[in-house]
Amino acid sequence: MVAGFIRQQGKFLLARRHQDDRQGGLWEFPGGKLKPGESLAQALMRELREELGIEVQVGEEISQVEHDYGEVSIRLHLLSASIASGQPMPLGCAEVRWVPGRELEALDLAPADRKLIWRLKQAGILPGGES
Repeated sequence: MVAGFIRQQGKFLLARRHQDDRQGGLWEFPGGKLKPGESLAQALMRELREELGIEVQVGEEISQVEHDYGEVSIRLHLLSASIASGQPMPLGCAEVRWVPGRELEALDLAPADRKLIWRLKQAGILPGGES
């Protein structure tokens, strides 16, 4: 699994899953599954084009987490990305929203994304992790 860490003017792009999807209604960094033969960057570019209607430039991997959902275990790679063209629209998700960093944890987040946010705070990438 791959997700994009997209920041604009101090806010982060998140997507809410459709209610009838696995983890329905939960918020997450936008992205999805890799297809056979795809790199992480290729998968992220394809997923964001399909789900949000945007073209992105992909940077480096920021973090990754593993999470066991019971029926499936995943490894989620978070890559930095910036929007090259288009405006995010909910084509393959229920909703998209720009969220200030300090408000991310107030959302009903997918468990793997909650782990990512905790790691980003601990690394000082997001506000609130510094002691």
